[in-house]
Amino acid sequence: MNLQQTSDLVEASIKGLNIDPVASRKEKEGQWNITVKGAPVYLDVFNFSSKPETYYFQVMSPLFKVPESRNEEIYGDLLDMNYDMYACAICRKNGWFYILALRPATGLDQTEVNYLIDTVSHYSNDFYSKLTFKYKDVLNLNPTAGAPK
Repeated sequence: MNLQQTSDLVEASIKGLNIDPVASRKEKEGQWNITVKGAPVYLDVFNFSSKPETYYFQVMSPLFKVPESRNEEIYGDLLDMNYDMYACAICRKNGWFYILALRPATGLDQTEVNYLIDTVSHYSNDFYSKLTFKYKDVLNLNPTAGAPK
């Protein structure tokens, strides 16, 4: 699938959430930021210059900034949570933890786009609530403040 075909699927999913896909677009083509069930969700369709014919679909939601203390305990909890997840994973990027789903766009359909957006937003809300309750003394309680987009 190319950029336009994949973007059409993404925008149909956004519209199905009663969110304006045009208003959700970012500066770069193939990027949208939305909020689903209270979770900030970043959607990207992209390719690599080394393989320009292959596009990828990515769904990310920030959890929190990597804290300065209690890291061993937090990392242990994140690994336990990661083990129980389907279709996505917890990752660390640029000093933040995210819920991430990433796959090649080849064979992607509307049902899977909807599923990945729903799954990432579900885990993001669930884990954010659990972790900020347990680690409220060390976690940034505003998940989007300063999160790279």
